[in-house]
Amino acid sequence: MSRSLSEQKITIPKPIKDFVENYTKLLIEQTKSYLPFVKVAYPASKSLTDACYSLIIGNALSIFIQQYTMRLMYPSPPEFEEFGKITAKYRKEIEKLFEINPL
Repeated sequence: MSRSLSEQKITIPKPIKDFVENYTKLLIEQTKSYLPFVKVAYPASKSLTDACYSLIIGNALSIFIQQYTMRLMYPSPPEFEEFGKITAKYRKEIEKLFEINPL
């Protein structure tokens, strides 16, 4: 019987996982310095949290794939699923940026 993707062993190599996590944290830190600009530039936006999260995670996804490419590898479906789990935990951190500094 085959296991679902969520039941399969986590397979992202540690150096790639660490790189993606550190890169995501860096992007969140940089976002903090851009908050005043974001709020002024996009006053009509209903969810700056969603916009920032999408930009940060989209950028992290590019880095994730780039790290595999540099190793002449390509991530498998379970590795993409794990990437989603790794990056999902940063959503709350981004939400907090806008709770602390409301529009």
